[in-house]
Amino acid sequence: MSRIHSLQRCLLIIQKIESTPYINFAELTSYLEQELHIRGIYDTGLSRSTIQRDIQDIRTEFSIDIIYCRRNQGYYIDGDSRYSNIERFLDSVDMLSSLNSEAGIHSFVLPEKHRPMGTQHLQSLIKAIKRNSRISFSYLVYGTEQPPFSRVLEPYAVKECRGRWYVIGRTKGRDDMKTYGLDRINDLIILNETFTKDDTIDIPEKFKHSFGIYSSDEFPVEDVILSFDARDGSYLKSLPLHHSQEIITDTKDKFVIRLQLRITLDLVMELMSRSWSLEVIEPLSLRKQIYDICKSALERNMPI
Repeated sequence: MSRIHSLQRCLLIIQKIESTPYINFAELTSYLEQELHIRGIYDTGLSRSTIQRDIQDIRTEFSIDIIYCRRNQGYYIDGDSRYSNIERFLDSVDMLSSLNSEAGIHSFVLPEKHRPMGTQHLQSLIKAIKRNSRISFSYLVYGTEQPPFSRVLEPYAVKECRGRWYVIGRTKGRDDMKTYGLDRINDLIILNETFTKDDTIDIPEKFKHSFGIYSSDEFPVEDVILSFDARDGSYLKSLPLHHSQEIITDTKDKFVIRLQLRITLDLVMELMSRSWSLEVIEPLSLRKQIYDICKSALERNMPI
């Protein structure tokens, strides 16, 4: 559990320094001891070296630069550091480890029973990405009779979508970028081969206009205007469909938004989950696609 405890301390340090810039060492130590005690981790009397080591780990492992300001006599997070996605990941670790460590909570804390497959590969993949190491694995394509095939990949990033994790990379000897679901990967090996990353490839930018894992240019970026009832609107305000979401209308009867993204299968599947109030305003091609799906579903589920 020492690794989990270390990750929990890192999360707490990030959250506290973010919310309280220029916090001094004594205040940070007191906060950590209190929060760890609440979580059932009795790391009272944390040493200065432990916390300093955690701060260094945060810099090296997560690229979050925590700096001590002599003028203000406290720690702050460099504004250029990108920490939102890391914090979300650490928050998941914190939640899971807290649920696993607390006794007697199973009767009133009810997490989902299922968990995504393939997450055991994450640590190896992150190591390979940081070291620019090629990987090999066998891969199974769902929905086909095709047997598993072998692949040597130059990994660039891992990405989560709808509770599943994917690795994004370039096949050795090719220029194409492909996405592979970790739940379909077997026999993963980090090879004793390195590669030079293409600095012109910007993975975050590649997925900027995507919903899910599809980011191919074959799907053009389009303006999508959607209408929902007020109930769905409340959910979509608290958890937007996409970072480009812009609210056009927000009344007691109607909630209308505009998105700018690629219309992919992942997006259509998400929209169908709110089909009871969804109306596609634009584009007409998406409106027809949703209509055809609903019509087919209606025919399949006609009362006998």
